[in-house]
Amino acid sequence: MISYIKGDVRAISEEGFILEANNIGYFINSSLTTLANIKINNEYKIYTSMQVREDDISLFGFESEEELEMFLLLISVSSIGPKIAIGMLSSISSDEIKLAIVNNDIDKLTKAKGIGKKTASRIILELVDKVKKMAIPEIPDSKTEDNFTNDYEVARQALKNLGYLDNEIARVLRELKDENLSLEALIKESLKRLI
Repeated sequence: MISYIKGDVRAISEEGFILEANNIGYFINSSLTTLANIKINNEYKIYTSMQVREDDISLFGFESEEELEMFLLLISVSSIGPKIAIGMLSSISSDEIKLAIVNNDIDKLTKAKGIGKKTASRIILELVDKVKKMAIPEIPDSKTEDNFTNDYEVARQALKNLGYLDNEIARVLRELKDENLSLEALIKESLKRLI
């Protein structure tokens, strides 16, 4: 198992990025949070998980060990695959997922793409004991102005990493400010308007 890879980011896409280490380019699937924090030609230590299926071997990676830990917890739940787990981590931070699990907040979890009430209930049921043993920070639960500002900044950086100009990004994000979108939805809707 590959625990982490240290190397230079060579390309970034909506799905992930290419990390070059020892003259090998690894395509790493990742969350929007990690994609917003990395820049091309900078060196990073990326914490990884290799997922092997019958017809596919994929590498999933994150800038922080906490995000990787949450990814591994999520894929341990029956019916949650790596793509759904990445989608969740792109919509809700790992700290918010922890809080939602310990507070039995099904509505918070269903904000993530592909997560219905039944799946959210299963996540809570299967992970609550494990999450209670972890450090859980205090996070405001409602979509406050601060939360929007944080999502806006992550979205802005992610769009910039994809090559869009600052003034185009600012215009589109201004248009979407009052729509109360998750981070993932904010970026996807921005991409539609930028194309």
